[in-house]
Amino acid sequence: MPVQLASPGVYIQEVSSGVRTIAGVATSVAAFLGAASRGPINKATRIFSFADFERAFGGLSADSEMSYGVRQFFINGGTDAWIVRIVKNAAPASRPLLNATPITVLTVTALDAGESGNSIQVRVDYATANPDSTFNIAFIRSSDGRAEQYPNVSMNSADARYLPDLVNGVSQLVKISRDVPQLTLNGLAAGTSTSGTLADVQTLLDPTHTDFRVVVNGLPPVTVSITLPADIAGGTANARLTTLAGAIQAKVQAQAGGKAALSGFTCARSGSSLLMTSGTGGEFSSVRVLPGSSNNAAGVLKLGVANGGVEVDAVASLRPVPLPDPATLTSGAFAATDLDTLPDATHTSLRISLDGYGPDVVDLGSVAAAGANLAAKLGDMASRLQAAVRALKPGNPAYANFTATATATTLVLASGSRGAGSAIAVSAAPANDLAAGLHLLAGATLAAPPTDAFLGGGSETPYGPADIYPAFIGSRANREGLYALEDADLFNILVMPGVTDPGVLADAASYCEERRAFFIVDAPPSATGVATMVTAASGTELPKSDHAAVYFPWTYVADPLKNGKPRLTPPGGTMAGLYARTDGNRGVWKAPAGTDANLAGVQAMAVPMTDGENGSLNPLGVNCLRTFPVYGAVSWGARTLRGADQMASEYKYVPIRRLALYIEESLYRGTQWVVFEPNDEPLWAQIRLNIGAFMNGLFRQGAFQGSSPREAYLVKCDRETTTQDDINRGVVNILVGFAPLKPAEFVVISIQQLAGQIQV
Repeated sequence: MPVQLASPGVYIQEVSSGVRTIAGVATSVAAFLGAASRGPINKATRIFSFADFERAFGGLSADSEMSYGVRQFFINGGTDAWIVRIVKNAAPASRPLLNATPITVLTVTALDAGESGNSIQVRVDYATANPDSTFNIAFIRSSDGRAEQYPNVSMNSADARYLPDLVNGVSQLVKISRDVPQLTLNGLAAGTSTSGTLADVQTLLDPTHTDFRVVVNGLPPVTVSITLPADIAGGTANARLTTLAGAIQAKVQAQAGGKAALSGFTCARSGSSLLMTSGTGGEFSSVRVLPGSSNNAAGVLKLGVANGGVEVDAVASLRPVPLPDPATLTSGAFAATDLDTLPDATHTSLRISLDGYGPDVVDLGSVAAAGANLAAKLGDMASRLQAAVRALKPGNPAYANFTATATATTLVLASGSRGAGSAIAVSAAPANDLAAGLHLLAGATLAAPPTDAFLGGGSETPYGPADIYPAFIGSRANREGLYALEDADLFNILVMPGVTDPGVLADAASYCEERRAFFIVDAPPSATGVATMVTAASGTELPKSDHAAVYFPWTYVADPLKNGKPRLTPPGGTMAGLYARTDGNRGVWKAPAGTDANLAGVQAMAVPMTDGENGSLNPLGVNCLRTFPVYGAVSWGARTLRGADQMASEYKYVPIRRLALYIEESLYRGTQWVVFEPNDEPLWAQIRLNIGAFMNGLFRQGAFQGSSPREAYLVKCDRETTTQDDINRGVVNILVGFAPLKPAEFVVISIQQLAGQIQV
């Protein structure tokens, strides 16, 4: 804006030069459509290497011509591509995750529809920082080993570690939903925080250990300051603990400020522990104990998970059960008096083997099971057995995480490992055997070998000949098939490896004209010889578009899936890579053909041709792929599908059409700034300056004919191109012309024999 001159002095302002540099767009961004072993369906995904394709789409597949085409593209020099996976019908794999009730609490669904989702395994465990409220979950795709881990996650939607928030939109494998009705969430029991087992609080608390903080339902923490000795008055340890619990409850409630979770907060003695309970239940109910800012007492009172306490959120009951399942062994049923005298001096031991390790002798001692009834005695035996087995090999997860639990009449033993490798076996000890007395031999039930917890139900139907058109030319409104490329900002080359349906080709060619892209067409597989290719080129099988070119014949490439055995593949991917390599080395104005246009990875042609056979196809606009001595496999044609001699098209040659598309797209993007500018001579001068600079840059690179810019191109934007009527209608007309370089398709060498020179 103009400088405001107020006081005398020197003023400086910056004046625009009017230069707006036009940058040329990329010329060889390829778009591939076809089948793949996995990956998003009807969604354009950008990749920059074949390794990217392997990660996103599964790499080579015997049923996917596109996978081989993409590989050939990168082998021959391609660097940038969009991939659209096409499937006729596909359903995603999924798995419901159940809690202990059991009800479905989560549903895990593969991101990519189709059979590939069936290879995703789910793992759940409770080995977290707060094992009573949170859990760990992992997703592993066995087909390629990709793994994602989400530790310390919660089912509480207000928690920063809420599982769906962490997974959805971030995971490359799955999406997840919580399938719990609101009524169930509202009815969850209140969250609790229980201290560890305490000695006499009179010996634990002193003037330097009096404070801690309590967080209820995620509200701001309230500070509890214990008053000594009034808050621990009492004649016994239990009485003093009861008094302390009442004092803690009163101090928290006094700071409620109308918040129900605090006003209803309770703290009570539970045996030799403190039990704190939120005043409200429901999804968000929880109690957390934090250290005091000074005179911290949380440690000595064993409050909080870090200090040995147990904190159970309301949503803890909604956690999915651990997956996969462990190997389990269930004892035979016990009678009411079976454990009245066991173990004893002659029945103390058994042998156990977990995951193939062992067998190891486990000694449970000679003291009889403690308890007033069978259930209590079974619980005592389970506790002793679990502790003894875990002590055998603490470094081995199968032993370290081994569990023994009691039901009303049985013992259930479970390996600490999970999945297909998990195993458990119990045998009689060589001396003082107790295995028989614990009913772990006769009558015991070994569960079926556990399987890994995979998603299931993923399915897909590959498209057949009758499905080609609806699969590849889907709904434009829904961005399906070819129209998934609406999400691709820019692509210059379209390839549909192996797709030769005339309807699909016609629609694809029209779409390329709309998007200023070039379509590489594969010869029909029915064209198994030169004569049949002549028929195809002369008929209606191929689109007569100057935005497309056809290449004949199909090629043989080494197939890595069959130890290098030659595989017949369409040439489109190879040619797209050659286009990219030629653009990078010479420029888009150089024909992708000639002895320098070698086809990397191509071992042979399906139809070897002579010069005469080549000569019957070239006038029809068919580009031939040839094998020459020394040079090997090369591209030996550069005509568009309007390159037949009879058509006399000005866009007969591939490099001319692609150069025009490059200029059009670059100018379209580079002149957006012109819109809404004042439409008069200063604007026209800027347009001439900027477009002229762009065209001059191409001239200096050798893109045009002529020895001077005047002969090579013109840029006109003035009152001759833009009349007053145009100005009134808001139109500015720009004329850009260029003199293209046409390839030297035919080289004629005239040889004349000179007679002896006679002087006259």
